[in-house]
Amino acid sequence: MTVESNRILGGIGAALIVVSAFGPLLVLPMLFDEYLNSGPLASPFSSILGLAGLAGIILFMVAMRRFAGIYKTPSIFDNALYGVLSSIVVSVVAAILMLVIMFMNWSNIVSTFNPVPSQINFESILAYAVPAIPFFSIGGLVQALFMMRAFNMLAVKSDVRLFRTAGLALVAGSVLSLILASVGALLFLSASISATAAILAVPFAAITINSLAWVFSAKAFFSIKPPTGQPHLKSPATGQTCYCPNCGAENPPDAAFCNRCGNKL
Repeated sequence: MTVESNRILGGIGAALIVVSAFGPLLVLPMLFDEYLNSGPLASPFSSILGLAGLAGIILFMVAMRRFAGIYKTPSIFDNALYGVLSSIVVSVVAAILMLVIMFMNWSNIVSTFNPVPSQINFESILAYAVPAIPFFSIGGLVQALFMMRAFNMLAVKSDVRLFRTAGLALVAGSVLSLILASVGALLFLSASISATAAILAVPFAAITINSLAWVFSAKAFFSIKPPTGQPHLKSPATGQTCYCPNCGAENPPDAAFCNRCGNKL
């Protein structure tokens, strides 16, 4: 459990999260009738990117857990964990809400299907998902607030200010997503725009800003430097330990070579 290995884990995890963010964009053309046949081709790639995102979250959380131990600040990992869990809970609630709305209008949904699969009316089905979009955005905002707290603490401990920028970008993207989702839902309910337009407004804005935030996060992880160690100390009279100027390891005051790296003291 070293700073070097942890920063690589965190950087790779954040990079995978960035890549996975483009998965939903691959299936968006299915919302348009002329691109309906692109679904079978886009779905496997979207699934692969989704798995990459899951792996990225796991690597990111492992890195945050280890950095919390290295810097002796458990709240770094705790806030990151709360962010992930809160997003999952809110997303599940929003999904249940969407399913309830669809179940209550199941007869209307079935009537929109045409015997020819290529002519399924996705617009009428998406109409039942629009009211749930703001709830998904709320989950993203709660997650971003917790992540910002975790990033701020990590920025203080690692002395990498780019973590603060990543946290602010996550919150900014989530706030913008919530605003667009709420406005889109209101305009849809007032019959001013279509369901497709209401849903499309959110992914492009959210993915752009949130991806930029995770790019900052990946760059910040790779910018973390190992501790430089304390200055060389030799004080036989007081019995104090001396620290290796190369790796920072503690050694006996009369040691000639470092017990960890083997370099001369």
